[in-house]
Amino acid sequence: MMTKMTVEGIGIDQQNNPLVLLCDEEHRTFVPIWIGPSEAMSIQMELDSRQPPRPMTHDLLANILREMGVQLVKVTVNDFEKQVYYATLHLEYLHGSGDGVQEIDARPSDAIALALRAQCQIWVSDQVIEKTGIQREEVLSEEQLEDTSELPSRAEDVAPDQLTPNEISKFVKLLEGVDFGEEGESPKN
Repeated sequence: MMTKMTVEGIGIDQQNNPLVLLCDEEHRTFVPIWIGPSEAMSIQMELDSRQPPRPMTHDLLANILREMGVQLVKVTVNDFEKQVYYATLHLEYLHGSGDGVQEIDARPSDAIALALRAQCQIWVSDQVIEKTGIQREEVLSEEQLEDTSELPSRAEDVAPDQLTPNEISKFVKLLEGVDFGEEGESPKN
């Protein structure tokens, strides 16, 4: 089975490594994927709707696919093994030529950067979620129930009485030291 996810944002962990944080539609399950700085910048630029003066690598690839009549149908994050994530691009010719959907192996960071540009869905396998996902129920302490200032902006949209004390504590611990930057700003390196 697969779960549809969206990009919650780009962050920096305590060791200054960039990560992309995926979340499900209910904002109950989060999947952090550590990525490279250039991929983080590419994803953040697309999230911010910023266009570089010249196409970056992911822009170039998206342009090539579009010009050749190939649509990125969806992206799947299929596996996590030996600390490595695996993803697949699902491509289809727009004009009926070809053999249906073609699957291409990809790094999740590249797949996510392309998915944002193609405005296609991102799906994560339940196996990956079981291995690396963080459930909001697992995450959040009573003393922090009143103070939600350290929660990511999307979590602040949830009324405090909808969160259990345990959820807030675990979530704050998970994101401790992760710098998501200011809104509209790229993360610090």
